Amino acid sequence: MSAETSSRSRFARLRSLFFRHGGTLLAVEAVLVYLFLYVPIAVLITLSFNDSRYALVWQGFTTEWYEALLAGETVARVNPDAAFTALAHSVEIAVATVVVSTVFGTMLAFALDRYEFPGKGFFTGVVYMPIIIPSIVMGISLLLFFNIVGMSLGLHTAVIGHIAFDISFVAIVVLARLQRFDRTLEEAAKDLGANEFETFRYVTLPLLKPGIMAGALLAFAMSFDDFVVTFFIIGNQNTLPIFFFSMVRQGITPGVNVVAALIIIVTMAVVAVAQWFEGPIW
Repeated sequence: MSAETSSRSRFARLRSLFFRHGGTLLAVEAVLVYLFLYVPIAVLITLSFNDSRYALVWQGFTTEWYEALLAGETVARVNPDAAFTALAHSVEIAVATVVVSTVFGTMLAFALDRYEFPGKGFFTGVVYMPIIIPSIVMGISLLLFFNIVGMSLGLHTAVIGHIAFDISFVAIVVLARLQRFDRTLEEAAKDLGANEFETFRYVTLPLLKPGIMAGALLAFAMSFDDFVVTFFIIGNQNTLPIFFFSMVRQGITPGVNVVAALIIIVTMAVVAVAQWFEGPIW
């Protein structure tokens, strides 16, 4: 048997072995990836119930840190008033961002899906840029823009900055829904006498509502959690992620773990609701 034939035979055996056990290997890889991603989060949430003032030394289970924070008491260097003020700022920015981003992102998705115009390919690439470029680059560019136009920094500039990247997220989610949309339903509505507005209101919008809601909830989560862009453009105001970062710089305490756990739980809940709304088209 020649060397070439022997090499081919070994390769065939290896390929057969791989395909025979490929599913198991992929399953093990998936488990390891998920463990790498979520074990640190599980550890953080677990330590938020630690009955110790030292965050990394487990001494028992307690809910006193949550109770104290919700009761307005200072918890291991966490000022509840400052925390709730930062939370209020985060919610205000996120709500304003969602309203504007959802409207313009949906309109943008319709334009990209339904119309042909010069430079459409380039414009589509521009839509993806806020998602692709690093957050620090976007934060610095927005800061320079606000300085050039002479706009003072505050909550309003944070809203503008969040809208700048959230529109893209909404547009992409709605565009994915539109690309699976059955256009014959609109044609059938028009054949039955519906005008453009009635077709949009009673046929198109109800079928796209899951995608629009998913885009809005995703925009809320992205805005609420954003740190890098917000850090550059909010001035001397605080949002919850910035407030959390200032606490971490002083050391990790049970109070820090409590705030982090609450942020994680709220964010995961919003993303889960967004996925539920996205669902199948029918």
